[in-house]
Amino acid sequence: MLKRTVGLLVLALGSLALAHGEKHPGRLVVADGKSGFLQVIDLEKGEVVGRFTAPGPAQVYPAPGGQYAFALHREQNRVSIVYSGLGLEDHGDHKDLVLQTPYVWATVTTGPKPTHFKAHGDWVAIYNDGDGTVAVFDARKLGLLPEFREIATGAPDHGAPLALPQVVLAGSLNRGVVEVYTHGGRKVAEFAGCPRLHGQAVRGSTIAFGCADGVLLLEQRGSGFVARKLSNPAGAAGARVGTLVAHAKHPFFIGNFGQGLARIDEAIRPIPLPANPVRFGFDKDGVLVVLTADGYLHTLEPASGRVQASLQVSGPIAATGEGALRPGLALGDGLAFVALPASGEVLEIALEPLQVKRRFSLGGAPASLAWLWVEGERH
Repeated sequence: MLKRTVGLLVLALGSLALAHGEKHPGRLVVADGKSGFLQVIDLEKGEVVGRFTAPGPAQVYPAPGGQYAFALHREQNRVSIVYSGLGLEDHGDHKDLVLQTPYVWATVTTGPKPTHFKAHGDWVAIYNDGDGTVAVFDARKLGLLPEFREIATGAPDHGAPLALPQVVLAGSLNRGVVEVYTHGGRKVAEFAGCPRLHGQAVRGSTIAFGCADGVLLLEQRGSGFVARKLSNPAGAAGARVGTLVAHAKHPFFIGNFGQGLARIDEAIRPIPLPANPVRFGFDKDGVLVVLTADGYLHTLEPASGRVQASLQVSGPIAATGEGALRPGLALGDGLAFVALPASGEVLEIALEPLQVKRRFSLGGAPASLAWLWVEGERH
C-alpha cells in the first residue's frame, strides 16, 4: 500500500554561498525532551539558525544523505521531517554546497506510536509499535514527495526494522522472530529463535539482531538469507545485547552487554566499562565513543575495547524511568555532541584530544540530537 500524508510543507528561504574549498562542519538538529520544540544549530556559525514548534517531544535521527532529520513523536503518532538547510546544487561532474534556511519539510502520520528508526543505504524504516506496521521511505525522494510504503506485520509489538533495496526486515520482541517482506508487503521468509529481540545493525551483507540469549546473524546470500546464532558467553548472569552499532571500517559489531559492551564477530566478547553504557556509537571515521552512567564520555580502541581517554560531561545519569530524561549523544567528524537536558545545554567535544570545545545554551531540556553533514564543493 502506498500512503502519502502531508502536514507542513514550507519553501526554503534565503541561501548563503560559502567560500570555495572550505569544509563545512555540518548542522545539529536538537529535540527538546519535554516540549514539542526543535532547533537547528549551524556548527560553522556556532548559533541556532532554526527553531520550530513540533507535535511533541521527539527522538531525532539523521536520514541518508545528510540533508534531512526525522523526528519521531511517539505519543503524538506523528513524524516530522526537518530539512537542515544543507543544500546541494547538482552541476553534473560535482555538487555545490549552499547553506539555506532550515525548515520542517513535512509532518506525516506513519502509524500509531512511531518508535524505532533505521536508516540504511537509500532507505528509512520506521516501526510503529501501536500496530506493528513498518513505514518505508525512499530517502532519494526527500524534498520531492513525503510518501512511504506500509508493511503490515499483523500485530502491535516492539520492533526492529530494516529496509534493503529488495526486501524489508521486521524483528519482533514479543514473538522473537525476524520476518522478511517484499516492498509490496508479501512475507517471504521468517527466522525464529531470538527471544526478546531488540536492536539491529548492518555490516556489509550481515545483519545482527540482539536476543535475550545471544545474537542472531542473518547473512544475505543472493535473494535470500542464511541465519546463525551466537550464544551469550558462559557466566553472562542476565546480561544481553539489546543495542548494536557497526562501522564499515571494522570487521565486527559492537553491542551493549551488562555493565559494559561486547565485540561481536564469531563470538560475543564482553568489554568491561567503568559504569553502565548509556549511549554509544562510532564517529564518521570509526572511533568508538561511549557515554556511561557515571557521567563520563570515553573513547575506546574498538578492536580491544581498551579505554583511551575519559572526560566527565555530567553528573551521574539516573536509570530510565517514567519521565526520566537521559543525555543524548550524536557523533560527527572527530566530534561528539552531548545533549544535557538538566542544564539546557549541548556540548561539542573534540575526540582527539578529548575535551569540550563549545557549549550551546539552548534552554529547555535538550535530550535528542542528530548530526547532519553533506559532501559538496563550496562556491
